[in-house]
Amino acid sequence: MSEVVVVIGAGQIGQAIARRVSAGKHVVLADVIARGGAGVVIASMSGHRLGALAADQDAALATTPADELLKRAMLQPGQVTDSLHAYQLAKRGNSLRVMAEAVRWGKRGARINTMSPGIIFTPPARDELTGPRGQGYRRMIELSPAGRGGTPDEVGAVGALLMGPDGAFITGSDFLMDGGVTASYFYGELAPG
Repeated sequence: MSEVVVVIGAGQIGQAIARRVSAGKHVVLADVIARGGAGVVIASMSGHRLGALAADQDAALATTPADELLKRAMLQPGQVTDSLHAYQLAKRGNSLRVMAEAVRWGKRGARINTMSPGIIFTPPARDELTGPRGQGYRRMIELSPAGRGGTPDEVGAVGALLMGPDGAFITGSDFLMDGGVTASYFYGELAPG
């Protein structure tokens, strides 16, 4: 199976990862994984800006069957304060579910990780930068240590590491790659005041 790359999600970030890891290989759009395989799920830096959850809440996000998640008390309308909070919970859930899933994938001889990109210059991000929340996104970029947004190819490079032989010991992990926006949010000029 080393000559086949499985891609789930064919947006710009998925395409960039596929370009990096699929040279000379067959590309399959499917939901299968073989021994020695690796998967990457895209989360978001936003999940890292959500405050700490209780251990039982983390466990619930990680292991509750998808069709039962919305029955959890922590996800009821009175507990989820707004659409940003809902997004942060969803992205934190992505990372936690992949961490839990890594145990099952490991039993099949495969690996899975998440990447949590920040503002990556894709068409949807460009729309956000010029939309109603654009000023806030531009401020995040300006006050981040990197001072710029990322590119799909940069995300693709990390995806290639996670899916390739150099990442063979990495599984159940989340890679935050946001140019330092989250660092600035907690310890810099973006800190809520």
